[in-house]
Amino acid sequence: MSKQKYNEVNPELVNSVVCAIDILGFSQMILESCQYGYGNKLLKEINYLINKNKQCIIPNKYSQGKIKIFTDNMVVAYPINHDGQEELDEILDNVAEYQFNLAVEGLFVRGGLSMGDFYINEDIVFGPALLDAHHVESQVACYPRIVLDAQTVEMLKGFTKDDEIDLQNSKVLVDSDGQWFLNYLNTIFKYYKECYTAYEFEKVKYALLMRHKAKVEAALETNKGNTRVWDKYVWIADYHNYFCELHYPGEQELHID
Repeated sequence: MSKQKYNEVNPELVNSVVCAIDILGFSQMILESCQYGYGNKLLKEINYLINKNKQCIIPNKYSQGKIKIFTDNMVVAYPINHDGQEELDEILDNVAEYQFNLAVEGLFVRGGLSMGDFYINEDIVFGPALLDAHHVESQVACYPRIVLDAQTVEMLKGFTKDDEIDLQNSKVLVDSDGQWFLNYLNTIFKYYKECYTAYEFEKVKYALLMRHKAKVEAALETNKGNTRVWDKYVWIADYHNYFCELHYPGEQELHID
């Protein structure tokens, strides 16, 4: 049976899982960089980081997934085959890795993940699934988190034995407001393939969390005069501390004060 894909010749809507992503504070970065004379430097850095890290979203040429980037906005989509479990797993893993890789560079994102009819090619993104994902990103996520819409949550629940989340290994977590969001710090466990020993793996994981901590602390310091923005980085700090307490209980050095 052939896999679903986005037909370049004859555009048609395809049942898909779709994620819309936005970089936090990007407009302000542009204004400040141009005002203070480092616009070209920021442009080069952003161009390098996005092009480097987008490879983890569509990791190989055989994937049916597609990606569309407009500077700080990104849309990622995978056509759904069969029950959609494979595509949902793939987009959760790959988008979390992208979010993590940007975070340790000091770029934090928010997003929405939905499913439904969708089409994408070089020139256009189209369909109700895009509208739903954008609504979740702009109106529901609020903080630097990628939130799953209700339909996607129900789909994910259907692939688990019960409604309980295995916190030690979960790709998603449930926030205090009931929203399910991507557990992007879980990406640190992917780095095992790049390490030769368990000891080296532990050192790498610890170093990555320390780097994430430093970027969050820097953002908190930079935005301490703007309560509305500062509150978003407080959310990341709380998430960081929760994750560290879950996996490294007692390691106070990892915690953000």
